Amino acid sequence: MVVAGVVLIVLALAVVVLAPRVLTRSAWTIDRPRTALVSWSVAVLLGVAGLVAGIALVVLANRPLTDPFGIGTSASHGLNVGVAVVAVLAFAVAVRVRPGPEHDAVREAMRSGAAPHREIAGVPVAVVEADHALACAVPGRSGGVLVSTGLADQLRTDELEAVVAHERAHLSQHHAVAVGIAESIERAVPWVPGARAMARSTRVLVEFAADDAAARRLGRDAVRRAVLVADGTSALGVIRASRLER
Repeated sequence: MVVAGVVLIVLALAVVVLAPRVLTRSAWTIDRPRTALVSWSVAVLLGVAGLVAGIALVVLANRPLTDPFGIGTSASHGLNVGVAVVAVLAFAVAVRVRPGPEHDAVREAMRSGAAPHREIAGVPVAVVEADHALACAVPGRSGGVLVSTGLADQLRTDELEAVVAHERAHLSQHHAVAVGIAESIERAVPWVPGARAMARSTRVLVEFAADDAAARRLGRDAVRRAVLVADGTSALGVIRASRLER
């Protein structure tokens, strides 16, 4: 069991070290963002599962399978196991990345009716009066898609529909969950290069995936033009527009 545990730990560490190098340096991830997101998830799952299983095999080596923690021989063992489990759960809750206050503000505006709804391409969209360009997707029962008048007034009809389709893709493909998990892992183990790379890549890949979903409905040119208006001054916006030209 000890040998098997050590092998699993080594393999898990290899996945944690090598997967980020492969996934951040591979050109295909730009063209296949959803596949890349799945690959990241599989790499993390394999790494975590292998590490936990390996450590368990090493720690529980030569112990009876019927009572590996020795709870039957000592009540304190059971207490120690319980405390350890609670500590792990508390740590997981502590590092979990929660939505920012801006999401709460948007959700409240949508719920209260402060942002009146307008139907765009068959989708109810909350439109808030603001001079700056804003478009966001807020998950949850009281969430949805919100755009500002400062952005809507700058866009042609097909460009506005592309923005809404992009934000709807974030909701339908559960991108907030993917980003939240990646950022939570980064917060939990910030010293692991793979965790930082995964968080950065996930934030970019979800934008590519949402662009692709919108392009399938409205065409790449409409999405590209919308990106240039909404986010054309940022580095990511330039990259998004560039990949949509191909």
